[in-house]
Amino acid sequence: MYESRIAGFPAIAAEGRRDRPLVLMMHGAFSTHEVFRPWIRCFAEHGYRAVSVARRGRLGLGPANAKGLQFADYLEDSRRVIEALGEKPVLVGHSLGGLLAQKLAEEDRCAAAVLVAPAPPRSLVPALHALRPLAALLPSILMGKPMARPETCERIALNRVKCPMERQRIRESLVHESGAVFREMMLGRVRIDASKVRCPVRVIAARDDLVIPPRLAQLTAKQYKAELVIYENNGHWLVEEPGADEIASGIVQWLEGKRRDGALSAAQPCDEAAADMLVVAGTMLSRA
Repeated sequence: MYESRIAGFPAIAAEGRRDRPLVLMMHGAFSTHEVFRPWIRCFAEHGYRAVSVARRGRLGLGPANAKGLQFADYLEDSRRVIEALGEKPVLVGHSLGGLLAQKLAEEDRCAAAVLVAPAPPRSLVPALHALRPLAALLPSILMGKPMARPETCERIALNRVKCPMERQRIRESLVHESGAVFREMMLGRVRIDASKVRCPVRVIAARDDLVIPPRLAQLTAKQYKAELVIYENNGHWLVEEPGADEIASGIVQWLEGKRRDGALSAAQPCDEAAADMLVVAGTMLSRA
């Protein structure tokens, strides 16, 4: 596993076998690509090439503090990353990253999509227990201003992270998020034509998720006629909660099953001459 840059964005990448598809992991709101570091290690141990890439509005990438950013900006960032990779990856998207993955699947830019506690392509109505903490964010959401309320995120997203030190670490890693993007999600302005999503899709949910309750995940799975897996002892932060390794391994097993069934094969480069290459930071790195 190594640090890199892809399409100008900070990234973490791991080598793997060419007979397995490339996996691109897409982070959610208030977070960065760093949340997927353990999952990249897990996928690499199973022979998968895997990358996790940041988006603009964080880690020193303008605009500062996500000001003025909209969903379309994040979508364009994701397109640029896929184009730089040079092949259709398997997308693993968490929360807001899951909604981006759905849009990219609609555009036929991925080989498969794993949606982890995904924001839905309809109005986002969180669990009742989350409404009071979310009230602190409503002014920023309604006015489309950047938000940075770690204490609110902690209450509604880290409810299943029990270790105080781990909660503190995650809280300190959170970054500003665009209120305009949240407004688009809550009002259901991001729509997906499910008939255009033809790749394999898996939806993962958590019983104690206060942000994306299981009922929303069920609707998303139904929209794509996708398999739904609900983890009973998890909340919204499945990527770093206790049991996260088991969830990552479950995704690997699902991908292996799709490979055996012939529904998923090693992704083919856009350029035949790049068969043993991966575009990283604008240079071609040999896979030989």
